[in-house]
Amino acid sequence: MKLTTTLACVALGIGFAARIGFSQETNDTPPRLVLSEVVTGSMASEQYCVLVFPDRRYHFEKANRKLGADRIRRVYEGQLSTNDWNALDGILDERSFQELKGPQGAGPLVIEDAHTFAISVARDSKFQNMEFLDNKSRKPYEVQLKPLLRWWKTFRGSHMIESKVGADPRCALDSTHAVFSQ
Repeated sequence: MKLTTTLACVALGIGFAARIGFSQETNDTPPRLVLSEVVTGSMASEQYCVLVFPDRRYHFEKANRKLGADRIRRVYEGQLSTNDWNALDGILDERSFQELKGPQGAGPLVIEDAHTFAISVARDSKFQNMEFLDNKSRKPYEVQLKPLLRWWKTFRGSHMIESKVGADPRCALDSTHAVFSQ
C-alpha cells in the first residue's frame, strides 16, 4: 500500500513539474499579434486585449476600468479555427500592412473622443508597433487597418468560455504617459 501511494505521489509530482515547465514555455513564446483597444466612456472605459501565438492559441482579456483601475477583468483562452488563423495571417502578411508605420511622435496630453488601438505584430526578430489614439489618428491608415479591425470586431464579438488563468502583463495598460480624454 505504501509503495502504491509513493508511486502515485511521484507520478503526480512529475506531472505537476511537467505542467509547470509547459506553462512556463508557452508563456515565454512571443505572440504573433498583440492588439489592445481602449474605448473611453464618460464614467468608465472598456479595455480589450488579445495575444495571438504562432500555434493559433489566443489569450483574450476584457476589462471594465474606472479611474485607471480594473473594476472587472475577464480572461478567455482558446485556439483560433483554421479559417480565423488563415484570415488573420493573410491580413498581417499583406505587404501594405507590413509597410504601415502609423503616427510618429508623442500624442497630445488631452484627446477628444479617445478610442485607442495599440497593435504589435511579430516581424522576424522585431515587432511592428503602432498606436492610434483616436479615430482621427487612424484615418490616414484606414485602408491598411480596415481588414484587421474588421477581423478584430468579429473575434471580439465571438462567444468564448471564461478561463481561470490570470491576466497577462502584456495586456497591462501603460501608465507612464498621462493622457486625458475629453
